[in-house]
Amino acid sequence: MNHPEKEYISLCKRLIEEKLKLTNDSGVLRQRDLEYLADAIEEKSGMKLSLSTLKRLWRKNYDQTPHASTLQALVSILGYRDWHEFKSKEVVVPDRTKVKKINAHLIEWWMAFPVALVLIVVLWLIAFRSDKQAKRKPVIHGDVLFTGNKTVAQGVPSTIIFNYDVKNVDADSFFFQQAWNDAEKVRIDPKGHYYSNIYYYPGFHKAKLIANDSIIKRFRVHVTTNGWLPLVRYSLMDKLPVYLKSGKFVRDGCLRVTKQELVSSNVNVDRDFVLSYYNVRDFGNVQSDNFSFDTQVSCDSGNAVACHGVEVVIMCEAHIFFVRLMGKGCERDVGIKMGEIFQDGVHNDLSRLGRNLYQPQHLQVKVVNKTATVYLDDQPVYTIRFTNDFGKVVGLSYNFIGTGAIDYVQLSNEKRQTVYEEQFDE
Repeated sequence: MNHPEKEYISLCKRLIEEKLKLTNDSGVLRQRDLEYLADAIEEKSGMKLSLSTLKRLWRKNYDQTPHASTLQALVSILGYRDWHEFKSKEVVVPDRTKVKKINAHLIEWWMAFPVALVLIVVLWLIAFRSDKQAKRKPVIHGDVLFTGNKTVAQGVPSTIIFNYDVKNVDADSFFFQQAWNDAEKVRIDPKGHYYSNIYYYPGFHKAKLIANDSIIKRFRVHVTTNGWLPLVRYSLMDKLPVYLKSGKFVRDGCLRVTKQELVSSNVNVDRDFVLSYYNVRDFGNVQSDNFSFDTQVSCDSGNAVACHGVEVVIMCEAHIFFVRLMGKGCERDVGIKMGEIFQDGVHNDLSRLGRNLYQPQHLQVKVVNKTATVYLDDQPVYTIRFTNDFGKVVGLSYNFIGTGAIDYVQLSNEKRQTVYEEQFDE
């Protein structure tokens, strides 16, 4: 591996550690952090990296070139589409003055060496003791309480008041984590019983109660919407979206938000943005291994972005399915995720997902016994077999790069009985 590439990989790992607040013990991540990182990557990108792969990457003196898909999975945590975009936007600044500084201050360092040595030993003992305590497995002597109650029945933002009781758990520290992101983990008082948290996005979230480094209890949080909810963000990593002021979002037989409505909601339309429509609800017993989904979408021709597109997402209890369509010429950015299987347009020929999105696109996803087939204009284009069970379908979302419209939506269960259908008639 040449020197510049190695520096970028080191920079990528360091930025990931900072973003997710991972504990780097002299160049090596803890097992718990590696497991969390693997989950975070799969949650963000749909790609699953094995623990052995991550261990090799964070191994001391690692000097190999990872596979391109591995690099893409890593930079997804940092909000980049691929390794090329990461390298084009992040700057590695080599410390070319290091040798000069060492030579100029050699005497000072030598004189300070005994003091520094003592300080290093003391810090090492403290770190060793702290790390040993952090790795200690909690001891559970009885029942552990972890439940939550909403302050509002539907909509966002949504405050959930969690009730916990850890009197039967012997551990050094306790934490609450609202979903998959470890950066949102906060310490809680083991003698307390309540912790409140705000969820800004609709969806199906899994809150965690953590003792030391172990998850001891989970609680499912279904943040639902009252029909269709449009919102805007400038990046998919934004924690706080822009909620649109209530308006007439159904027009001309479509669900559509105009730029004038965006401006009136204080959206800066001169910036790149993602317009999302959420519909999160109880769809009944629609299982992820057998269902069908039918919709028609289009992008607005007035979009000023170079590559317009739309990502249609089917949310399940454990994960998501999605199909990402892009305008012609931008096929590199297409993607598809069915079950645990993710394919991108960088390392796969998904060119049939490149479409003239200014024209209505008829998209269908049909899943039969964990075999998913994607149809465009009633023609099968890709079939993927997955193995994991993701529970029930619990929500739908559409993410447009720029503005776009939904003509209709239909969701059917295993028996092909329609459980939800909406024609956007005025």
